[in-house]
Amino acid sequence: MEFADVDLIVIGAGCAGLSLGFNLAKMGNAAPRTVFLEQRSDYQNDRTWCFWGFPKTPFMELVHNRWSTVKINDSNKKSTLIHCESSPYQLLVASDFYEHTLANITQNKRLDLRMGIQLSSEPTLEGHDWLIHTNHGSFKTKAIIDTRPISINSMGNTKLWQSFVGYEITCDQPVFDPNMAYLMDFCEPNDTFVGFTYVLPFSSKSALLEFTSFGSQPYSKDDLLDQLEKTISKYVGKRHFSVTRTESGLIPMGLESKIAAKGNKIPASYARVGVTTGSARPATGYTFQRIQIWAQKCAKELQQTGLPINHPPDSFLLSIMDDIFLNVLRNNPAIGSALFMDLFSKVSHPRLIRFLSDQGSLLDHLAVIVALPPAPFLKEVLQILKQKLSR
Repeated sequence: MEFADVDLIVIGAGCAGLSLGFNLAKMGNAAPRTVFLEQRSDYQNDRTWCFWGFPKTPFMELVHNRWSTVKINDSNKKSTLIHCESSPYQLLVASDFYEHTLANITQNKRLDLRMGIQLSSEPTLEGHDWLIHTNHGSFKTKAIIDTRPISINSMGNTKLWQSFVGYEITCDQPVFDPNMAYLMDFCEPNDTFVGFTYVLPFSSKSALLEFTSFGSQPYSKDDLLDQLEKTISKYVGKRHFSVTRTESGLIPMGLESKIAAKGNKIPASYARVGVTTGSARPATGYTFQRIQIWAQKCAKELQQTGLPINHPPDSFLLSIMDDIFLNVLRNNPAIGSALFMDLFSKVSHPRLIRFLSDQGSLLDHLAVIVALPPAPFLKEVLQILKQKLSR
């Protein structure tokens, strides 16, 4: 059997794969000979990514919309405004990201993106080489980066699931304030999940409205549609509107360490990356900027050693804080609205935004701790200590 011999195979060319490819493309002839194996046959405008903007944030030139004022509404109809002129909340649409990264990747002859590819079997290691068989040929490579998601069945111990469904709508009359986004507009408290609406206006007549739940079980698109339609009715009323695009998704929040570190059990020449292996911040689900940090570091490592890297682990303090916060939400979903309102109303906005964006200092972390009610968090800390002592 004939094998195409390359330096690197990237399984999957979604956000992580294309971000890496974009960084490899900058290397010119110094880039490793890389083949990207993508299952889809073409790219659609299938999603959006949101993040807080900082100087030197990658792909700032592609930002579709940004908001310098963001609003939070709790379930008791209290609200707070976040003024974030220095680091506005930003939205990037998938079609712009795909077009930009693909244009750069295709200009480098050492990078080869192949679409409509299915793996015939899992990669196997023979000596120092990985062998991969697909429906369009076989490959031999020194290293693999696997961006495929881990199956839900393998993530049974995930602390919480972020499930969401959204419609991009266009109304026939002005409805929205294009200068202000609703980051969280909470629904009535319940004992099952923390639910809220996300409203990102593009103009006075168009916006992305999304219903999101943080719950101990994952919800499908169909499960959440009723809540989304109630949300749209709340904002739009009886005005006529049309749906121009739909998006939905599922993000694990708080993967068990043994799952997140799964890639560490296999040779250093095989790395697992993506939403189910560390790119999503456990307590927020923010992904895009974390992927960019990984892509830059991984490209540099490939250039220097020829080996890929997994997502870098969070700091011990951040990991513990996220872990405790997720435990509190999972065990007390009815107070979720109040907890988030405490965060956004009691912590200075620059501090909170740095913390949410993985750029927080020790003082930023302490400000977050002080803002939250001590009772439910101390209870979780004591429970964790009890479990550790009983082992």
